[in-house]
Amino acid sequence: MKRGPLLLAFAWVVALVATLGSLYYSEVRLFLPCELCWYQRIFMYPQALLLGLALFRNDLGLWPYSLLLSLVGGSISLLHLTQQRFPDLFTLACKPPVPCTVEYIPQFPIPLQALIAFTLIALSMALLAREARR
Repeated sequence: MKRGPLLLAFAWVVALVATLGSLYYSEVRLFLPCELCWYQRIFMYPQALLLGLALFRNDLGLWPYSLLLSLVGGSISLLHLTQQRFPDLFTLACKPPVPCTVEYIPQFPIPLQALIAFTLIALSMALLAREARR
């Protein structure tokens, strides 16, 4: 089997798990998402659909769009992590009722989970781009 479809399938599974995990946290565990969490969702949720459709259609040309969404979403995750670690450095958009400094899972912060997912998808798309050039 060629690497392209495998990379696309891996990225889709990562996006799907991240999306379902996010919904689990907010709908089952009742964690209220902060403003930066919403922005991260904006860049992750469409990928679960787009990557799934691209996998179904065997369309390897989706990589630039997914890569861009992952880089922007990952940047927001990194900013969110920084704000959680150094809350005095930022007076960003996060305000009550849910400030961005809230850590529901201190051992494995949710923005770190999102950053890992965005990074895995971005790496998959970068490798897919290299495959497409061959």
